[in-house]
Order: sequence, then structure tokens, then C-alpha cells
Amino acid sequence: MCEKIDVLGRGSFVDNVKRVVDIISDSKKGCCFSINGKWGSGKSFVLELLEKELKMWQSEETCDNKYLVFHYDCWKYDYYDEPIISIVSSMLEETKKELQLLRNVDTDTKNVWKTAEDILLEIAGNLCKNKIGIDLVKVINQDIMQNRIPEFDELYGFKKALEHTRDQMRKISENKTMVIVVDELDRCLPNYSIKILERLHHIFDGVDNIIVILSIDKAQLSKSIKDIYGYEDADIDKYLRKFITFEIRLDNGVPEGFLQKYETYASFFDIDELESAQLEELFKKLSEGLDMRCQERIFAKAEIIHKLIATDDIRDSSIMAFEILFLMVTSRQKSLDLTWLVEYVFISGPKKVLGNEYYTMLREYADSAINRRTTIDEKHPIQNNLIGKCFYWIAALYNSYSKGFCGPYYYDEEASERCKMIKKFAELVQIIDADL
Repeated sequence: MCEKIDVLGRGSFVDNVKRVVDIISDSKKGCCFSINGKWGSGKSFVLELLEKELKMWQSEETCDNKYLVFHYDCWKYDYYDEPIISIVSSMLEETKKELQLLRNVDTDTKNVWKTAEDILLEIAGNLCKNKIGIDLVKVINQDIMQNRIPEFDELYGFKKALEHTRDQMRKISENKTMVIVVDELDRCLPNYSIKILERLHHIFDGVDNIIVILSIDKAQLSKSIKDIYGYEDADIDKYLRKFITFEIRLDNGVPEGFLQKYETYASFFDIDELESAQLEELFKKLSEGLDMRCQERIFAKAEIIHKLIATDDIRDSSIMAFEILFLMVTSRQKSLDLTWLVEYVFISGPKKVLGNEYYTMLREYADSAINRRTTIDEKHPIQNNLIGKCFYWIAALYNSYSKGFCGPYYYDEEASERCKMIKKFAELVQIIDADL
């Protein structure tokens, strides 16, 4: 699998979270904190980077790995009615992965992971034995952990099993800090999300040397709590403080590295060094305030459509600029009409929808696309560069092309085939949905 590109420059954010984790770890205290970001802000990617960094972190005292990092994908394990089972199951899966990676080496870390596996198997066996009279340790290789185990809360031995689980977790965290990374809470049903929060609290609260990191969309989570319990905002905050000591906010980031991240799409075009810089700057401005998932869908859609209409002899990089600008702007304004961008009349609608700053940015690009010092048959020649041609293609959507003239613009190179390609692109935008 190719390594993911940090297109939002999240490295510094991850470094800050690492420092927080390190400070908590040095104190040997238990803690639960959240990374709070909107849906699509890239929380999962941040957690992936964080886990990778923490797994490589060496202790100055032992010169060995400092952390035992467990990844808990709530949504992946939501077929378990009882989250305690899913938590332990995900931790067991993590130990098996780590032991597989360490199978040919003999280190203290391997021994710690083996101890963790033995303890987790014992926990799992105890939980299921309380539930259905089965010792899970004896049948773990038969994937009993994949079976759904409903109505766990109705067990007579729930409290006893919970206390046993906490005691065993203390054994795992005795010599190394455990970091439990909880992801995809947003994707679970509201009732189950809250149940997960409560179970994490039941298992890990007050247990030293265990750090739980929750990935949440606080606004969405708060709405779920309000819908279920009827709490007001102040009560919701109070409720969440039971589980979460503090939060670290994740904004939408500053986008960069588009051509590297979307290199397959970029490979359809001939892009020189200057054009590369221009495209990066254009895409950065167009993506301002857009969440990562929306950005990825737009580039995916552009790639799919371009593959359908592309020809080997047309590799003009300005077409890439047009395709992304067209998709980015029309998705924001909820309309495929961009005539206001190439006509010299003021229309209040787009400015109101897009916001003054974004609208002004687009207008500045439009102004830079033409040579205002001269006209040819009352048409402005475009600047013969990436931006100039990009806006010429916008004009070609709504105007006929004839001997270089198209709408308010003039272009002194033959462009009829490229204009046809542009029109095909816009037609397919209305038909093809890239929300895969």
C-alpha cells in the first residue's frame, strides 16, 4: 500500500499531540482526551500518523519502545452489542499484528506484547465465560471473537467481570504506557457511540499509565446526547467531562501537496515547474475551508471524468486547473453556472453564497487571466499561461468558439478540440457521482 501524503500539513499537529502524550506518560497517570474535528477534517489520518510515531518512540531509560499502542475502530467492531467485548477484541487483534511483526526478533517489547496477549486472552475468556459458559482461551483460534454476543448488560456477573478487566489492564500497563486510540466513533449509531464512551470510562478511568485518545466530532456527539437524554448545552458539557479530561481541536488544515497526493490524476497532464507551483497555489486557495473528504471526492470525480474524455494528444495543464476550479466552485455555489466569472457584470448571488473573501479571490484570478491593455475586435486577449487558458475554458462552456474568439476572450492558438473536451467534461459532471 502506498504511503498516504500529508496534504494538510498535519505534521506539526501530530508533534504537539505527541508532546502531550509524553508529558502524561512521564507522570504515569491515566487520562482520556479527545481530538475534536468536524467530519471530513482528517481525524483518521492524524491518528494514523500519531500511532506510527508513538510506535517508533524510544524510551530514554530503557532504549526500548515506550508505548503499547492499540487501535480501536469502533465502527469495525460495532456488530458486538456490548462494547467491552469489541474493545478487548480489537486489542487482541493489535497484539497479534505486533507479534507477527516481531516474530523473528527477541526484544523486551516482544515479551511485553506476548504478556499483553496472554492477559487479553484471559480477559476475553473471563468475559465470555460469564456470559455463555465458554472459556474463550480454549477456542480463540476458532474465531469465537467474531460471534455476536448480545445483551451483555443483563449478565449477573457484569460488575465482577468489569472489575476483573480493570485489574488485568493494570497488569498490562505496569511497565509500559498503554495508548488506546479510538477512531470512527462518528460513524456508529448515536446510542452505540455513547455506550462506547461509557464503557471506555468503566474500563480505563482511574487506571494509571493508560492514555485513551478519542477521535470525535463534538458538535455531532453533543447532538446525539441531546437527542437521547434531552440535555441542554451546559448539561451536555458536564456529561462529556465525565469521560474527557480535555480536548485538542483539529481544524480543516492548510492544504498543500496536491500534485503529489493526486499524482495519478496529475500524470494525465504535462506540467512544468512553474505550472506546478501555479497549480499548487490555485488548488490551495480553491480548497480553503473545504474538508478533506470533500476535497478527495472532487479530485476523484475529476480523474474519473477526465479518463473518459482524455486523448493522448491533449495534455494541457490548464485543463487540469479548469476541471478542479469548475468542480470546486460549482460544488460550493450549488450551481453549474459560472458565467459571472468571465463576464464583466456584477451579480450579487455568487458573492453571497461563496463569501466575500472566496469571491474576491476568484475575481482576482479572472482579472489576471486577460491582457487589459489591448483588444482584438473588442475582445481581450488572454494571458498565454495556465490561468489565462483556464478562464478561457470557462468561457468556452457558455459561448461558441470561432477562430480564437470565445465569449469576451481571444486566444491566438487553435483550441477547438480542447473546447470540445471542456464541454464534454461539464456534461459528465451532471451525470457522474464520485461519492464511492
